[in-house]
Amino acid sequence: MFLKVPSLNNFANRMQRQYSSFRSNEYGSVAVTFGLALIPVFLSVGFAVDYTRIAHTKGVIDEALDAAVLMSGHALSEGKPVDAKFRQNFEEFFFANINGRTHLAKDIKIQTFSADPVSGKVSATAKSDINTAFMGIIGLNTVDVNSQSEATISSKKFELSMMLDVTGSMRHQDKLSALKNAAKNAIDILLPATSSNNKMRIGLVPYSESVNVGKTVAKKVSADWRRTSCVTERYSNRFNDVSYSTSKVEGENSDCPSQKVVPLSSNPGTLKSSIDGYRASGYTAGHLGVAWSYYTLSPNWAGAWTSSGTPASYSDTNVQKVALLMTDGEFNTIYTKGWNSSNYAMNLCDDMKNKNIVIYAVGFKAPKAAEATLRSCATPDTSSTTYYYSADSADALDTAFKNIANDIKNLRLSK
Repeated sequence: MFLKVPSLNNFANRMQRQYSSFRSNEYGSVAVTFGLALIPVFLSVGFAVDYTRIAHTKGVIDEALDAAVLMSGHALSEGKPVDAKFRQNFEEFFFANINGRTHLAKDIKIQTFSADPVSGKVSATAKSDINTAFMGIIGLNTVDVNSQSEATISSKKFELSMMLDVTGSMRHQDKLSALKNAAKNAIDILLPATSSNNKMRIGLVPYSESVNVGKTVAKKVSADWRRTSCVTERYSNRFNDVSYSTSKVEGENSDCPSQKVVPLSSNPGTLKSSIDGYRASGYTAGHLGVAWSYYTLSPNWAGAWTSSGTPASYSDTNVQKVALLMTDGEFNTIYTKGWNSSNYAMNLCDDMKNKNIVIYAVGFKAPKAAEATLRSCATPDTSSTTYYYSADSADALDTAFKNIANDIKNLRLSK
């Protein structure tokens, strides 16, 4: 048997072909190229992660700075002196809002802070270093972040008249207690006992079948003052605020509220003491509450009140007049034939709004008819402000009054 052995030439040719094939094969280079391409991909992802962490941390710092500036703005609006304690309170509030919310920021510092009682402006800037996770590859172990915030409190003064229901139905379900609590909480927001606020005055109009204005005021505004300090509507100029010297109001003895109208006052103690004395009785002549809320704000009735309770002129653009109307029941009592209390009230509200008086209204466990009247009276809601509230519990009533009080303070971020 013979074995066929290939010639040396054939063997050499085969080896040459295999070597050439090996040299031309590119499969091994794909892994190398792919590995090199991943480097910028990983860097991009890492930088994106860092950017997200930086943006989140800056957001936390921005929010804390905004909150601290707003807090200081509230303090400024309440007449707090701008001193070292004022600055300390700002910084403590700022850092308390950051504490525990981020671990990436370090060396957070308040760069600038100013509060100007004249302009009502509070501004601040802050600087912080934020640690990075991936940018250290290119030498950026930390990134400097700057934050700024500015708040401007309204320079306007406010006159607020609160129409408060003390009718007989308020005796039930602890509604009167809920009203007292809500009204006093609103006063605490608008006139804090520790402040020297000269931009806010509040009047109180408790009402049921009539309104108790006291003998001194009744003597000026009513022909029946000798027999009563309680008054009702008037038969001419019903739906406007023409002076009482032109059209007197009528008097009424029955179910006269025990507490008198309090004209515009900046004394929170006086206001809250009056509210504490409220007692519930009588039917709901809601239009009388609306009318006297109007009269306590009207410069045409300035002569009826003491000098401290005198309303500002309508031409004073630095004063915003506001009415807060509250009831738990349908307006069901009137003294003028041919009218009903609800229509009377809505006509008065229209005239008030024509005088640029802002009207808030709160129905407390009120029937649909009462809610419809209050909705008609209230300034129309906007995307940013609610003017009519329907409260179905004591907590909801309290929230409504607090929301209104905070809205009236009219503090806004300007930057």
